[in-house]
Amino acid sequence: MKSKVIFLSLFFICTLSSIAQDIESLKTEALKSYKASTSMDYDAIFATTYPKVFDIIPKESMKEMFKQMMNNEQFSIQLVEVEPNFTFGEIKKIDDQTFCLIDHDNVMLMKFKTPMEDAEAMTEIFKKSMDAEKVTFNKENNEFKIELRSTLIGVSDKTTENKWKFLNKDKENQLFNMIFDENVKTELGL
Repeated sequence: MKSKVIFLSLFFICTLSSIAQDIESLKTEALKSYKASTSMDYDAIFATTYPKVFDIIPKESMKEMFKQMMNNEQFSIQLVEVEPNFTFGEIKKIDDQTFCLIDHDNVMLMKFKTPMEDAEAMTEIFKKSMDAEKVTFNKENNEFKIELRSTLIGVSDKTTENKWKFLNKDKENQLFNMIFDENVKTELGL
């Protein structure tokens, strides 16, 4: 009887210890991913990205898409590093994968290259399309400041060598749906 109590105690302590380590590594890796994005360091972004993303969009294509999105004929976007104020959801084991939804603050400056005609209408468009909490327009700089909560989907599995990697959750979950099945989507409430 005494050995059962000792065994259960050790099992419980080991389980709690591994969960605590997992949460700590998740926090560390999420911060790396956030900082890579705000600095637009493509290699660092790709190092923190869930690898199956690159089965759909090769790294070079993704890099070109980022460059085009961040600076084109109409506007440029700069991601501003702020305190991310991470909120970590429940760590969920689904089959042989582990997931966590991580919300964080995100701020971007979107500067238009021609004078903005109807800033109020654009403000409303940004609020609705991006679920932005706050959108302000600086007429002097012809620039919108967009503040919102974004979501990273953390994944740990055999393809990541059980290390946390991430993909950004978009409004329609398009990329997520291409990689994960309906069961995972349902379990995560997406």
